Amino acid sequence: MAQGNKVLVVGAGVTGAALSHLLQDAKQALKYVPDVVVWEKNNIAGGRMMARSFRKNRSVHVDIGAQYLTKFTTANDDFRARLVQKHELVPFDESAIAQDSYHQARRTDASDGKPLLDHAICPDALGFRSMVQELLEGTPTILSQELERFEVLNDTQIKVVSVDGREEMVNNLVLTCPVPNVLPILDKSTAFPARAAELEALAAVQYSQRFALAYLFNGEIASQVQKLGWISKYVSEEEDDVVRYLCWDNLKKQRSTGENPYFTLLVHTSVPFGVKNMDNKRENDEILATITKSVKKILPFLPDEEDVIMHRWRISQVTKPYREASIPALVISESPKIVLAGDAFLGSTFDNCLLSAKAAANIITKGAISSGL
Repeated sequence: MAQGNKVLVVGAGVTGAALSHLLQDAKQALKYVPDVVVWEKNNIAGGRMMARSFRKNRSVHVDIGAQYLTKFTTANDDFRARLVQKHELVPFDESAIAQDSYHQARRTDASDGKPLLDHAICPDALGFRSMVQELLEGTPTILSQELERFEVLNDTQIKVVSVDGREEMVNNLVLTCPVPNVLPILDKSTAFPARAAELEALAAVQYSQRFALAYLFNGEIASQVQKLGWISKYVSEEEDDVVRYLCWDNLKKQRSTGENPYFTLLVHTSVPFGVKNMDNKRENDEILATITKSVKKILPFLPDEEDVIMHRWRISQVTKPYREASIPALVISESPKIVLAGDAFLGSTFDNCLLSAKAAANIITKGAISSGL
């Protein structure tokens, strides 16, 4: 690829961040000298590895999406080693997770057959958002910049247009955002050879929906929390039909009450509750009250919270991937290169996002980049 070419990566979630990191590494390893830039429609990076702060205390952040990362394969040990070295990943003991329905399903890697029930979290105050930002280090990342459409001008040039009318010329385009966000972009774009069968398969990709809530409590509940004996807990349908997962975020990050006098509780609702209420016209306060009632049924010692965040995950985890997880990334144009990547292809795990990013990097660099860092 000639010097001076530009790659636009759309989406600053973990796939987009990992891809930008791989392309930056290619500069040194292969004398590949593109200008890599990332556009992200939100005002913070992270995607579904997002952390949010409380209105009443902006210094306290909670992982609102991904909670911990489970190792499913050794193929991404390169990324893990780097992130461990940077202290962006530390082990999260299985014993801290109560009622994990996956505990008995021993995960194995086909290459060596060894069990891989390793979990990891990011201990930074920003949680996994910090990890994503580490992968984006060195890549210009423009936040609050949403791609509206693109136009293929010739075999080497693509004009991209943002929602606010900004136009740029790029030579390669990789869309890593969720498929429901990709389809409107493709619908508005012109002069690219997307096949009807591909568009139909993309439209068939499905995601779950759920609410995420984060509660802020003062340290007076410390003794009751310690007596629970768990940091995170899966809640069965028999126990409650609204709440599915609980996690003491401050304990997960191993942040002591000495440096952080607050306790933060993350709650994920069940998917059926999320689907039923996602587009409900009721006021947020009513939905919040319903979820809080269930939380206090499970944890009756909880006092009134000092603050609370409610987040609607309209696009949560992939329940039906592209063509049943047949490929890690999709090329919709060879010249110029336009690639779709992300968890829509292999599924919603950290490993699958990294595998998709590696596939996209190989496509952009014509297979010259190795799978290692």
